[in-house]
Amino acid sequence: MMESVDVLIIGAGISGLLCATELQRAGYSVRVIDKGRGVGGRMATRRMAHARFDHGAQYFTVRDKRFQAYVDEWLEAGIIREWFRTMPQDTNPAGYPRYRGLHGMTDVPKYLASSLDVHSGEQVVDLARSDGIWIAQTSSGRIYTGFQIVVTVPLPQAISLLSTSGLNWAGADLPALRDIQYEKGLATLVLLDGPSGIDQPGGLKIDDGPLSWIGDNQQKGISPASCAVTLHATSEFALEHWDSSDELRGPLMIEAAKNFLASDVVNYTCHRWGFTTPINHWHEPYFQNPGLKMILAGDAFGGPRVEGSALSGIQAGQCLAKSARPLPSAL
Repeated sequence: MMESVDVLIIGAGISGLLCATELQRAGYSVRVIDKGRGVGGRMATRRMAHARFDHGAQYFTVRDKRFQAYVDEWLEAGIIREWFRTMPQDTNPAGYPRYRGLHGMTDVPKYLASSLDVHSGEQVVDLARSDGIWIAQTSSGRIYTGFQIVVTVPLPQAISLLSTSGLNWAGADLPALRDIQYEKGLATLVLLDGPSGIDQPGGLKIDDGPLSWIGDNQQKGISPASCAVTLHATSEFALEHWDSSDELRGPLMIEAAKNFLASDVVNYTCHRWGFTTPINHWHEPYFQNPGLKMILAGDAFGGPRVEGSALSGIQAGQCLAKSARPLPSAL
């Protein structure tokens, strides 16, 4: 069993990583664990042949100065760049910056994780609390401990995980937390034999049919060698075809995109997202049980945009930085 840290964070998406960053910069020891092979959650980039696809979040925006401070840091470090400013749906003619990772959306979480103690491929299967310490056991048999715990995985997964502790961690708020629901997501990643024909800047919102978005990753600048197109389904189509084979749902989405694409499909693959946009979210940026030294954070609290999830993590980290176990130097 590893030495206990001040704060143990479950979930290495943008919320968990920014929470960890806030705490580490405040001087606390932090460890992040995640069941995935990588980090970032839906800030995800995938390769196929010589192509690169952003197959989750396509870009992010910034409105809040707390998130802007991080965005400025990433811009200075060359981790992100502006993709475009305006879309036909914008009410402001001047638009506002839409940012993407230099090589894909996964660049930001990878950058954050590089300075943190992150353990990937560790799925927590049991939580317990004993003698003021949280104990997380993973499917590999490893044990991680911390004086405080932050859970940033999708809320239904967080509730299921916390139920293993046997603690009354939410009290009367549990039914309302259980009522928060997510949409399912489905992406089809399409490799073309030539340019997509999509107008610059390479992103297109769709208003009807099975598709909600078409993104040209070559025009976006993350797949210079190959024309790689991301098709996002509507939540209704994703739900209807959740258990369909890729051989069924992929061609249906490609057929819906046919009138928008100028080149033929060479290859494709599909990816399911069990938890995408929260349909409704909590009225506070995080949920806290101070007595149990536990916080829940993420998009179920901050809202569906990348910035919402990021702010939830930032605010949770700032909250804990004021209340976490005193640093050894202060004892």
